[in-house]
Amino acid sequence: MQENRLQRINSEIKKALAEILANEIRDPRLNGLISITDVDTTNDLSHCYILVSIYEKDKKLRQQSFYALQHSAGFIRRSLADKVDLRIMPLLHFKLDDGFEINEKMDKLISSINIPHGDDDEK
Repeated sequence: MQENRLQRINSEIKKALAEILANEIRDPRLNGLISITDVDTTNDLSHCYILVSIYEKDKKLRQQSFYALQHSAGFIRRSLADKVDLRIMPLLHFKLDDGFEINEKMDKLISSINIPHGDDDEK
């Protein structure tokens, strides 16, 4: 029962965070497309860990956007309290998801490998 409740809370927080990032935050330091990858709230609802992907080619701008997001955690928490009905709003902890960057590196490595096609098998 507790597991279903946490899943619902995580889902509601994720949906509200996406709306807040899209419509309410006006920080010029936020560059690129920001996507909420995962939300994990502790059992006692005191902490919420948010995995964030920032799609920006420039690594420096991506890091700057992540710091700006961390800096605005208080504002986001207050906005989240208006959208999600919880008695106590958990502290927000943002973590940068590097999955996009890793996938991009793997794609480059795979495309750089020259694999001969199997034309010799027909002989």
